[in-house]
Amino acid sequence: MISRTGSKFILLFAVSCAWLVTQPAWAKSPRLRPAERLSVPILDLEGKIHELSQNDEGSIRVFVFLSTECPVSNSYLLPLNRLQQKFSGAKVRMFGVVTDATVKRSEAARHFEDFKLSIPVLFDPAGHVAQVLKPTHVPEAFVLNASNEVVYRGAIDDTWGSVGRRRSRPSKHYLADAIDAARNGRSTLVTKTKPIGCMFESQSAGNENAAVTFNRDIAPIIYSRCLNCHRNGQVAPFALGTYEQVAKRADWIASVTEDRIMPPWIPHPGHEKFVGERWLTEGELSLLRKWADSGRARGDEEDLPPKPDFAEGWRLGEPDLVLKMPRPFTVYANGPDLFQNFVIPVDIPSDRMVAAVEFHPGNKRVVHHSVLFLDGNGVARKLDEATPEPGYSNFGGPGFTPTGALGGWSVGNTPRRLPGGMGRYLKKGSDLVMQIHYHPTGKEEIDQSEVGLYFIDKPVEETLRETAKLVGSIWMANYEMDIPAGESDYRRTTTYTIPKDIIMVGVVPHMHLLGKSMRVRATLPADEGEPVERTLIDIRNWNYNWQDEYYYERPFKLPAGTRLTVDASFDNSAENAMNPSSPPKRVTWGEETDDEMLFCFFLLSAEKTADLIHVIFHNLQHDSKQPRAQVADAE
Repeated sequence: MISRTGSKFILLFAVSCAWLVTQPAWAKSPRLRPAERLSVPILDLEGKIHELSQNDEGSIRVFVFLSTECPVSNSYLLPLNRLQQKFSGAKVRMFGVVTDATVKRSEAARHFEDFKLSIPVLFDPAGHVAQVLKPTHVPEAFVLNASNEVVYRGAIDDTWGSVGRRRSRPSKHYLADAIDAARNGRSTLVTKTKPIGCMFESQSAGNENAAVTFNRDIAPIIYSRCLNCHRNGQVAPFALGTYEQVAKRADWIASVTEDRIMPPWIPHPGHEKFVGERWLTEGELSLLRKWADSGRARGDEEDLPPKPDFAEGWRLGEPDLVLKMPRPFTVYANGPDLFQNFVIPVDIPSDRMVAAVEFHPGNKRVVHHSVLFLDGNGVARKLDEATPEPGYSNFGGPGFTPTGALGGWSVGNTPRRLPGGMGRYLKKGSDLVMQIHYHPTGKEEIDQSEVGLYFIDKPVEETLRETAKLVGSIWMANYEMDIPAGESDYRRTTTYTIPKDIIMVGVVPHMHLLGKSMRVRATLPADEGEPVERTLIDIRNWNYNWQDEYYYERPFKLPAGTRLTVDASFDNSAENAMNPSSPPKRVTWGEETDDEMLFCFFLLSAEKTADLIHVIFHNLQHDSKQPRAQVADAE
C-alpha cells in the first residue's frame, strides 16, 4: 500500500524528471517519456541506494558508462578522479555506470577499488540508465544540466584518437568543458563527440536456427587467432575461451576486426608469407559480423573444435642463459606510453651464436613489446647510471649505436628458432639492453621481465665456417625529414643496391607517430627483358604500437645487384589520431617523441659468411653517405 507521502513522491517524480523526457538539440528522436524505467532505486558498488529521479539541489549530473575489462575505460579512471576533485563542491554529481550482467557486484567493486576510483559507480545490470541514455561505447559520458537536459554526450577527451591509437596527452577536454559550461549556465559549444572505446553490447538471445554458429564457424577463428593472448593470465584485458565470453562481446569483436585493429597485424597480404601471420580474411570478417547480427547462436556441441594447448613456462625448453631485469620497475598509472631501457650484463665465457630468444614479460598487463639490443662499448651503462630509477627512458631507439641485436617480442609473439640452424652473433663482454614498451593500465604496475637465450651448441668459429648460418642486419634510412604542419601525405623514398648474393631472413620497418604507410620492394636484375620486382612488405596503415620483427616463413635468395626500395608516407595533419602535437607543428628527423624517422632494417644471411660481412660494411658506408637535411629547428 502506498502512503500519501509516497504518492506525492511518485507524482513529483513523474513531473520533475525532465532529464528523462528531454533530449539534446542534436537528437532527432522524440522526447523520452518512460520515466518509470528509473523509478527503481539503483545501488552503487558499495551498496548505497541512489534515487536518480531526485535532483532537488539542481546539480549538474554526469553519467559515465564504464567496464571492468575495457582497457580504454580503465585508462580514464584516474582522469575521472581528477574531474571529481576539480568540480568538488560545485554542485556536480558524477556517477560511473556498469551494466555487465556477467560481472558480480563484489567483483566490480574490487576492480574499481583496485584502480582507486573515487566517484560512485552504479551497478545496473538491468540496464535502467542505459535504456534511457542509449550509450554506444564504454567509456561514454553524458552531462545533464541543472534543468535535467542532456547537454553533452561522447568522449571524455581526445587522448584516444581511435582504439589502439593513444596520444601522449589530450588537447581537447570535452567532458570538463561541458560540465563547466553547464554549471555556469552557458551553452555547450560541443554537444556530441564520437566516443572511443569498447562497444556497448546489445545482448540478444541466441537464434539456434541461424546460419552462422559459434561452435561451427566462430570458435575456429577465435581459437586460432585470438586465444594466444585472450586467455586467462595473458596480456589481453579479457579472455575469449568460452562461448559466453565471446558472445557478450560479439559486436565489439566484429567492429575491431573489421577496422583491422585486431588481431594485431599491420602487414597487408601480397608478399612472401611471414611467420605467425594473423591477418583475417574477408570471409572470416563476414562470419564474425553475421554471427553478431544474427543472434549469436551457440550451435551443435559436436561442431565445437578442441581448444589449442598452450605450453606454460619456457616454450622452447630450458634456456642456456636467463637474463632478468636487475630490479623491479614501477610503471606509472596513467600518461603516455613509456619506453624504458634496462641494461643487463651478459656473463658468458666466450663468444656465442644465439639461435633463439624467448622473452617473458614480468607483468603481462603492462608490457606491450620489447626490443633486445646489444652494447659492446659500455655506453648504455653510463646512460643507466645517470638516472635514479632502474634503466633509462628513451623514445624511438636505445639512445646509442648498437653493436648487435637479438630480436624482440610483441603481444602474441611465439618464440621460434632461426631457420636452418642460423644464429646471431653474441660477443663476450656485451650488455643486453632490454628496451620495453610499457602501456599504462590506469593503476601503478610493477614489472621485472626476463629473456631466455638459446645457443647453437658448437663453437662460433665452426658455425661461421658453415654455409648460411650467421644472421646480420643492415638498414636503409632517409634523413631528409621536414614535414610541414598539416601535411597529410608527406612522402619519402630511399634505395640501396645489394653488392653480394644474400638470403633475406626478415624485415623490420620503423617510423614514429606520424607514420602512415610503408612499402618495401626488391627489384632483381634482369638476365633478359624487364627486371623482376618482389614486394617484401606492404604496410598500408602504420601503427607505432604494433611494430614487430617480421620473419619470412621461407627465407629466400636475392642476387647481387638487387635494388631495395623503401617508400613511406607520413600524416602530420590534425586527423592523425597519433599526432603528438595539437595543433600540428612542423616535424623534422630525430629520435625524440615529437620527431620523425624513416628506417627499415633487414635480417640477412649468405651462403658465404664473408659475403654477409661484406654487405654489412658496405651498407654502413652507404648509410654514412646519405644526405642529412640541414634544417632550422622545428617550430
